[in-house]
Amino acid sequence: MDARPLLLASLLLAMGCTVTPAVDDDDDDTEAPAVPGEACADDDEDLVRPDGWGAESHCQGADANYDLLFDDTVVRRIDITMTAANYEAGLDDREDLLGGGGGPGGGGDLDTEPMWVPVTIALDGVQWWEVGMRYKGNSSLRSAYNSGVLKVPFRLNFDKYEDDYPDLANQRFHGFKKMTFSSGFKDDSLIRDKLGADLFRAAGIPAARGSFVRVYLDHGAGPVYMGLYTMIEDPSNKMLDSQFDDDGGNLYKPDGDGAALTTFVEGDMHKKTFEEEADFSDVQALIDVLNGDRSDAEAWRTDLEAIFDVGGFLRLLAVNQTLVNWDSYGWMTHNYYLYADPSDDGRIVWFPWDLNECLLIPGGIPGGPGGGGSSDDPESVLLEGTGDGWPMIRYLLDDPIYAAEYRDQLANVLAGPLAVDSVTALMSDYHVLIEPYVVGDDGEAAPYTNLASDSSFTGALDGNQGLLAHIEDRHDAVNDALGL
Repeated sequence: MDARPLLLASLLLAMGCTVTPAVDDDDDDTEAPAVPGEACADDDEDLVRPDGWGAESHCQGADANYDLLFDDTVVRRIDITMTAANYEAGLDDREDLLGGGGGPGGGGDLDTEPMWVPVTIALDGVQWWEVGMRYKGNSSLRSAYNSGVLKVPFRLNFDKYEDDYPDLANQRFHGFKKMTFSSGFKDDSLIRDKLGADLFRAAGIPAARGSFVRVYLDHGAGPVYMGLYTMIEDPSNKMLDSQFDDDGGNLYKPDGDGAALTTFVEGDMHKKTFEEEADFSDVQALIDVLNGDRSDAEAWRTDLEAIFDVGGFLRLLAVNQTLVNWDSYGWMTHNYYLYADPSDDGRIVWFPWDLNECLLIPGGIPGGPGGGGSSDDPESVLLEGTGDGWPMIRYLLDDPIYAAEYRDQLANVLAGPLAVDSVTALMSDYHVLIEPYVVGDDGEAAPYTNLASDSSFTGALDGNQGLLAHIEDRHDAVNDALGL
């Protein structure tokens, strides 16, 4: 089975740059003897797994190894390889999708997903073969293409090509089928994706787990350092099993005008579980009740709470507004999931996604609010100016019972999971952990970085308008809004 390197790196060659193999002290050139592949519990007798296949590391049904992959105290190395032919195909695909897109960040959402290609993945001396990889993102991908940055977000699917390679059927990555990799676009600190999700979970809100990884790429000229990424679990995979009591419900990733929830638009309610079943009755009922008659407020609340975790949403909103997570509902019609939790009588739970632009420094919101109705400043704590185009915010906060609960949630998150001391300590710990892999001799280098300079990273916490001051300023803003 041949090793197949990733699409990204050879863009250096296309740009006329020299590819310099990275040096890593962890490398060991000693060739270890082949280890016969272990069988999975449900394998047919005649199925022979490739050498190096392990029951715990590769088999479907193995426990998801969160302790290994999402260890907050280490930065693991992941190596990706691909063939030159697949690299060339990827270049052509990128050109077809993004060519002529204007300046950095210009253009709208992609109408077509980038192509998948097979790659080989290596972690801690273990390999995974014929793994599907594709680029992800919209503005992040387009901006990187237009500016010549080669550090871009991507996805991995570990059994994408199982039909072509039966010996790899149901291949898993320490229990996981899918992983996403965030490039830290618009985040000089490179910690927002992970930190934001950690803070949401600390407040009792489901959010995908992430870890810092250094990614290396080899397309035939030796490994090249692609930079420091945040590896994030796919919410449609093990997250439902690990953070809910029952993973058998409908999971939706709303995106588009229908994600504003003013009316039901089936095509904008993208199903991530049970995709083949055209049953949208749960989310349609939520939208109908939300936008229904509110003249009898008590009856409306009763009907809404029967199908939606209102308290969880108000808690999420409190965290969202305290941190300033602008690229989310209320300003943009994307970046959240809805899960109909069978263990809670099918009530829908709302949780966040794509947090690289949370903890946004005041005044730093690029572009302005998105569609879906009128909106006030995303830094607003009490959201007085948010219009009816965002009914899940406006209608809840227009109700005096829910408005009071929201204020209580703001006070609670300030005193608990978003307390200044605990948040700033976590920021500092993560910054120190990743610094050797961002700046310095082993750090990122153009074109595999989104940083304008090393000082962009080193000053991201305590520099002018740094994150440490930001969290203190947000505490002041919330206390002022609450009259405390």
